[in-house]
Amino acid sequence: MTITEIIPLLNVEGADRSIAFYRDVLGFEVVQTFEADGATVWAMLKSGETKLMINCPDNADSKARRNADSYGGVVLYCYVESARDRHADLSARGVTVGAVTTEAYGMEEFLLRDPDGYEIAIGSRLTQLA
Repeated sequence: MTITEIIPLLNVEGADRSIAFYRDVLGFEVVQTFEADGATVWAMLKSGETKLMINCPDNADSKARRNADSYGGVVLYCYVESARDRHADLSARGVTVGAVTTEAYGMEEFLLRDPDGYEIAIGSRLTQLA
């Protein structure tokens, strides 16, 4: 078996709220949506070659995830050219972000959470990989 792509599907309490976060805060483009009973219940988002699906099932409950410790579950790790620049931009726009840290494994990174508590790491390499 050859897997040609992995696209995370995030189950959320409010699709429109999550779509707005990923579009307006992280710069994703909405490429497809699906509605049921007049409400958006699914969306495909894209940023560069990266894709992400948003899904709004009836039983979505993000309380435990929003209250979880950092790195307590899946972390969406986003590589960018400059974590410090992205941190400054998001901070200036009033987004709650963690401090930029320099890690022993050669990355500068910071954390933030989406409205449903999914943890997102934004990082940039300090050195090129061989």
